[in-house]
Amino acid sequence: MPGPLHGVKVLDLSRILSGPFCTMLLADMGADVVKVERPPAGDLARRLGPTVGAEDTSYFVSVNRGKRSVALDVFDSARRDDFLRLVERADVLVENYTPGAMARAGLDYAALAPLNPRLIYASISGFGQEGPYAQLPALDAIVQGMGGLMSVTGEPGGEPLRPGVSLGDSLAGLFAALSIAAALHQRNATGKGQHLDVSMLDGQVTLMENPIGRYFATGAVPKPIGSRHAAAAPFQTFRTADGYVVVALLSDDPALWRRFAEALERSSLADDARFATNRLRVEHRPELEAVLDAAFLERPTAEWLERLRGAGVPVGPVTNVEELTRDPQVAARGMIVEVPHAELGSWPVANTPFRFSRAETGPAGASPRLGEHTREVFADWLGESG
Repeated sequence: MPGPLHGVKVLDLSRILSGPFCTMLLADMGADVVKVERPPAGDLARRLGPTVGAEDTSYFVSVNRGKRSVALDVFDSARRDDFLRLVERADVLVENYTPGAMARAGLDYAALAPLNPRLIYASISGFGQEGPYAQLPALDAIVQGMGGLMSVTGEPGGEPLRPGVSLGDSLAGLFAALSIAAALHQRNATGKGQHLDVSMLDGQVTLMENPIGRYFATGAVPKPIGSRHAAAAPFQTFRTADGYVVVALLSDDPALWRRFAEALERSSLADDARFATNRLRVEHRPELEAVLDAAFLERPTAEWLERLRGAGVPVGPVTNVEELTRDPQVAARGMIVEVPHAELGSWPVANTPFRFSRAETGPAGASPRLGEHTREVFADWLGESG
């Protein structure tokens, strides 16, 4: 079955991660994504990270699978007409240049909309198309720092920490893809396209909804609390005899709390007035943690998983990346898949999380070599050679 975005033509002028992550999601849902790259080097991601074969990198392959590549410098006036012919046939254009760059080149939404009134033009930038920061350079770490995420990440009293993945970029890409899907739906009703202004910083503010809500409710500035939850206990990681587990109790059910205490062989916790409710456990978190820290060290992770899951307690292991890729649930869901590779035959990538009962989703093919599909795309979209 074709993907839910089958037939949607996307021009991808974006680079590195935020835009390519967005168009990866669109491609995984069936869109025909054409990556327009400036020769001779193309997307910088082609040269970032560990190599895969002679020409590719894991960075590039992971977020550009299933796309086609056209080698075309859209800023070269001599090739402008070639690009504009593609624009006339496109449903979506995605770019992540600094605000103003596309306008200076005569390629912003205002310039292209008359050529294609149905065009959905998505601009992804660090701070949005207007505002005092609009022209400042913004990479993932900068936006995570400015967006408050680093200020609440890490252990109490520790230095600000960046999470181990690029949430600034990938979240902006996710919001852009959602915005594009919504705009396509609206276009079905109105027949008109529109400009989408997606800001990485805006995305971080949205992600921070809980700390922001707590700040307005209490007046206290949220601080790092490690793996803990500000409003629940125990809701955190605990070291075991051979690793870590995560326990996440968000309940006032006394029966669940008793089963947890008995599984830990600390039945006295269930009768301790300090821990009778979630609110009280949060208030007495240090005393509770002292008991739990000692208890969890007594057994290995696998044994705690068996005992606590048997008691109906929400618990899971802290897995590393190797363990994640071999996890039976991940395998059952098909979340690590192989895509074709010209040199190696195939290469594993993380799959899309989308599941549709009446449409096929997931990587549609290999990541493209620079300019590999130039003639093919011009033939498919325009009926001419490129």
